[in-house]
Amino acid sequence: MSFEITARTILHLGADLISSDAVALYELIKNSIDAKSTTGVDVVFEIVIRSSDVSSVLDMIESLDGVTLSQLKSEIANRVLANAPEELKSRFLSEVQSSKSIEDFKQKVTEAYRWCNRIVVSDSGHGMSRDDLQDVFLTIGTTSRAKAVSQSLADGDDKSPYLGEKGVGRLSAMRLGRHLRVETATVDDDKVNVLVIDWREFERAYDKPASSVKIKPEYGDRKELGVSFTRVIISDISAVWTSERLMNIAKSQISRMMDPFSWAEKRRFQVRLEFNGVAVDQVKVVAKGLLENAHGKCYGRYEVISGQPRLIVNLESSLYDGPKTEHVFDLSDLYSQSGLKQSGQPHSTLKTLGPFTFEFYWFNRQRLKAMEGVGDREAVRSLIKAWTGICLFRDGYRVLPYGDAGDDWLGLDREALAASGYKLNTKQLIGRVNITRNNNPKLLDQTNRQGLKDCPESEVLVQLLNVVVSRWWHDYLNDAGKVQKRQAELTFDSLKESSAVDTLEQRTKASLKAIRKDFNGDARLLEEVKDAFLEVKDAHARAVLRISTIEEEKERLTQLAGVGLMVEVIAHELTRATELTQVTLKSIGKKSIDGETAAAFKVLAQQIKVIQKRLHTLEPLSVSARQRRSNINIYDVLTYVLDAHAAQFDRHRITHAITSKSKVVNAFIVEGHVVQILENLINNSIYWIDVFRCEHANFEGKIVIEVLESPLRIQYSDNGPGIPVGRQESVFEPFYSTKNTSAARRQGLGLYIARQNAEMLGGGLCLVDEGRYRSGRFNTFELELKESME
Repeated sequence: MSFEITARTILHLGADLISSDAVALYELIKNSIDAKSTTGVDVVFEIVIRSSDVSSVLDMIESLDGVTLSQLKSEIANRVLANAPEELKSRFLSEVQSSKSIEDFKQKVTEAYRWCNRIVVSDSGHGMSRDDLQDVFLTIGTTSRAKAVSQSLADGDDKSPYLGEKGVGRLSAMRLGRHLRVETATVDDDKVNVLVIDWREFERAYDKPASSVKIKPEYGDRKELGVSFTRVIISDISAVWTSERLMNIAKSQISRMMDPFSWAEKRRFQVRLEFNGVAVDQVKVVAKGLLENAHGKCYGRYEVISGQPRLIVNLESSLYDGPKTEHVFDLSDLYSQSGLKQSGQPHSTLKTLGPFTFEFYWFNRQRLKAMEGVGDREAVRSLIKAWTGICLFRDGYRVLPYGDAGDDWLGLDREALAASGYKLNTKQLIGRVNITRNNNPKLLDQTNRQGLKDCPESEVLVQLLNVVVSRWWHDYLNDAGKVQKRQAELTFDSLKESSAVDTLEQRTKASLKAIRKDFNGDARLLEEVKDAFLEVKDAHARAVLRISTIEEEKERLTQLAGVGLMVEVIAHELTRATELTQVTLKSIGKKSIDGETAAAFKVLAQQIKVIQKRLHTLEPLSVSARQRRSNINIYDVLTYVLDAHAAQFDRHRITHAITSKSKVVNAFIVEGHVVQILENLINNSIYWIDVFRCEHANFEGKIVIEVLESPLRIQYSDNGPGIPVGRQESVFEPFYSTKNTSAARRQGLGLYIARQNAEMLGGGLCLVDEGRYRSGRFNTFELELKESME
């Protein structure tokens, strides 16, 4: 036995699967493109009378007493469109006027309506032979085009030979009308090949096999030799068509079908629309002058060279005189920003995604004005409204529904609602993303033409583009416009930090409640978890109180921001440990305290001790004496900071070591500043070593701190991916980070604060020793300190 399909399955694949009339037209036009029509395609609507008018006249029979046949004939004639094609209009009126009774009138009007309104799609493509109609057109899911596309892929061609390959697009005609007539011929045919399908036959057969509906191609009239064509005639139309409705679809859908950013008109496939003899205008391209006068531009490319992915982002702002800026992200950056690290997906997805390009244009709607070559302010505003949205094009043709009104496939509107500064939402952006069938083989359409299929590659595409716009471009425009002063953004007061810690505390309390409910655990230990949070908040309060006495504003703000970062990290570690304990105990599934559950509680107890040790690193910031410069053994500071991270290092498979000629190396420092610098460097190392391990499963992380003298310096190194040459200064800028947004809670303040602390010590923090672990990369930070005062 093998699968058989019922007649209703054919209906589901056509009328039900195609989501709109616009999509159905799109599919028919794509067929003409794939047929390699040299003269484009003509889509002609021939409408004699609207279905609503037919229904109104027929309703008169039931609603009006004494209505006569003559009145009905007169009424239906008055409803015929004045500009309807003469031949069809005459046939319709002749048929209706020949009716002999009211019942005959009802039957003839209904039948005449079926064939007098029609949509005709014509092209001069290669056409189909009678065998093609039988073996290809009537075979659902035919593989002929799919094989050609696969072969093109295997051959390494730049462009796919076809836009469609699923073999179901031909059923889109069913969405538009219940009757189909195909007239077609190849160059070698001497007669026209004709195929007639009444889709109502499938409705009547419904649960019978689809093969029970007999369809057979026939020969038609003779044709001119050397000519090929296809003419698709759709009648018994389902929807009400008016010139206004067709014009709206033309402007919102058909105009955007082909890449509207391509100003080389000769390269565009010609689509001509007509309604009852009147051409329907389309806006075929975005006005070049409009894009050239955008207030902000973001463009770039994603490429995979020798197996190594790279994203290049270029940013400009004409309105705010922002300097042209270029960001280059490599594999490690992309693995973090794409969300792959967080979701546990392999880094190979960055390679299978394939190359793409993008260009986005931003318009500040409050600053719009007349543009030469475009029009006055209202014309500019209208044009922006017509083209706003980010479209996705494959081989120059749009992937639906990306870019439609209200479509937010990149999640920009959600980001804009929560963002400060400029709101980069879909109503302010005009843009495109370009992919190809051959270079992006994983990015395939859903069968219903409602976007790309869900897959890791499509998720990465969306995530990377979202980060480009909502993070890098957003921050660039904020800087260029000077909307928010940097120092003001650095003012992380105690309320903000307390709010962040409160959120983590609530998560911890929820975990403790679940543990108490399901297990008879050590109550004393659970109380210690709550007490640890109180210690975190108390240590933070003491640090903030002490910092508030600092007179110099810059130092005060920097210290507040630094303490906030450290408190969040410590609170996050405590929350993580508690939630992990809950998960572990739940997986054991035992209510009583036995060996396994006791072990789980023991692990939590050890974590509490680690957290308490981490809290000691805050003390140098809260104790008055330690906020002043003094002679301190730097080796002891390094040791207790590293010891506080020992459990974290074990969990992340990182070894650590301190090398120094002596264990007594005095420095004239503020201890708290050095602690903050080390904490930021360590947290960065842990994150990026984890990223690198995702690429190299057996990788063993390593942190080495060297104490050098004459002059006194601390060199901090890890063997993670490192920082590319050319980015050695960018990483110290405030809010610069290539971590995933969720991971970079402070969005790139760590190294900025670390350098500020170094300068407050009278020294400096910089990257040195390029190539220590891998070519073209910095893996070593050098902190210069003042030696002890004799």
